[in-house]
Amino acid sequence: MEIDRGLATLIAAIVAAIFALITTVMSGRSSRKNLSLEHSLSSSKDIEGEKRNRINEQLSEFYNPLVTLLSVNRDIFQRIGPTSETRRSGRFNDEETAEVWRNLCKTVVVPNNIRVCEIIEKNIHLIKDHSQEKQYFDFLTHAYAYQVFQETTYEAYALFTFPDGFLESVVIQRDELVESFNKTYGINKKRWYQWPFFTR
Repeated sequence: MEIDRGLATLIAAIVAAIFALITTVMSGRSSRKNLSLEHSLSSSKDIEGEKRNRINEQLSEFYNPLVTLLSVNRDIFQRIGPTSETRRSGRFNDEETAEVWRNLCKTVVVPNNIRVCEIIEKNIHLIKDHSQEKQYFDFLTHAYAYQVFQETTYEAYALFTFPDGFLESVVIQRDELVESFNKTYGINKKRWYQWPFFTR
């Protein structure tokens, strides 16, 4: 049996068309899979980038300034504040230390408290754990009351003391963010001040 040349050409054209159609469909599926994979990877990178940016903002705009300012105030309070060992020991003239304390409150502690209040009020949305908000609000109450009590001493100040464990809580939250930030960048090395020699 002999096939007509025209029929052979038609069959060859149909086979070529079917082959081209199958190739196009498979190529399209492959392209869609690649696009889907690229989109997934891109979305994953975007999410990681957003996470890094959020942590960086939390550290730079909220936690690091708070830790710095609160630590300075704590240091002054522990060194020469009304309940400090310096004041209780009687090694120094009580009137002088009281005057130094008042001056440090006026020039350092109260301005630091004002800055801490501004940071909290402006950036409370950056808090790591919103279940901790009450401590921040308690600090705001303490700081504003402390300004009032600088002018005149009242026994009612006992109602507005510094929130217990506030600085420690802020430091813990900051350290958790730093650890998360370092993991995101693959940084696992301890800093020199974290080595066992320095932590004893």
